[in-house]
Amino acid sequence: MKSRATTKPTRTYRQSARANAVQDTEQQIIAALIALLAERWFDEITLDDIAAAAGTTRQTVIRRFGSKTGVLSAMAAQMDVSIRAQRWSTPAQSVADIVALLMDDYERTGDILVRTLGQEARIPEFAAVLDRGRKGHREWIEDMFKGWLDKLDGRPRADRLAQLLAQTDVWIWHLLRRAQGHSAAQTHRLMTQAIERLLREDSTN
Repeated sequence: MKSRATTKPTRTYRQSARANAVQDTEQQIIAALIALLAERWFDEITLDDIAAAAGTTRQTVIRRFGSKTGVLSAMAAQMDVSIRAQRWSTPAQSVADIVALLMDDYERTGDILVRTLGQEARIPEFAAVLDRGRKGHREWIEDMFKGWLDKLDGRPRADRLAQLLAQTDVWIWHLLRRAQGHSAAQTHRLMTQAIERLLREDSTN
C-alpha cells in the first residue's frame, strides 16, 4: 500500500500537468482565431474552423470558451494585457520614444486591428473589444503626453488630446505603412514629425 507522502506529490504533479495542458489548449485556440482573423472575416469563421486550426475538437472549443464570441473575448483580453505590458513597460523621454513604443505595438497588431475595425459596423461582438482598446489607448496617450497636456486647460487641452489621439491612431500607421508603402523607420519619422509639429504650437502660442 502506497504511503500518503508518495501519493500526494504524484497527484499534485498530475493536477499541475493537466492544468498546463488545458492552458496550452486555450492558447492554441486563441492563436488559431488570431491567425484566421488575419485572413478571413469574423462572421465567415466557424467553431469547426477554429478547432481545426488549433488541432483540437469543436467540443473542446465550446467547453473552454462557450462560443466563438467567447474565444473572441479571451483573445481581446489577452491582447489587452500584452499591449498594456508592452506600451507601459518602458519610460518614454521624448516624442520619438513614444512613437517607438506605438510602432512596436502596431507592427505586431496593426493589421489585425485594422481588419477588426473594418468589421465593427456589422459585427456587434466587436463593440466591447474595440471600446476597451480605445479606452486603453486614450489612457496611455494622456499619460505619455501628460507633460504637454498639463500646460493646457479646458477646451485647448481637450482639443490637443483629440488631435494626439488622431495622430497616434492605428489608421495613421496603416495609411503610412501599408497604403503608402513606407518602411517602419520612415513611418516612425513621419509620425514623430507630425506630433512634434503639433506640440510646437503650444510653445509658440
